[in-house]
Amino acid sequence: MKRENWLFLLLAALTTAPALALDIVPYQADDFTRARNAGMVTAVQFHSGWCPICVMQERGLQSLKDDKSLAQVTVFRADYFKEEALRKRFNVSSFSTLVVFRGALERARTTGDFKPEQLKQLFAGAL
Repeated sequence: MKRENWLFLLLAALTTAPALALDIVPYQADDFTRARNAGMVTAVQFHSGWCPICVMQERGLQSLKDDKSLAQVTVFRADYFKEEALRKRFNVSSFSTLVVFRGALERARTTGDFKPEQLKQLFAGAL
């Protein structure tokens, strides 16, 4: 097999393979809606870069990225200030709030939790 064909097949397999662990992506309304409509476990993280708890929460989430038990979870990171309508829609009034859904139903919510074991337990309730 030619090297170019092998490389193409490898890249195709990597880009079409399902997520192997927790996925953290920037909030995009269309992507979030599609994921919820498909019945996926999703979470919205209301984040601000200058909020120390938000930064620690982000680190906690990043530490779970390789946890295979969370492969079905996608976290949408939303800017607390830019996503005002989303905050109002989900009745969020504080930074570092995570709202977890399974499909369209809210399953869990927390504000200020940032330890990996706390976050993993939060997601476990929706899986």
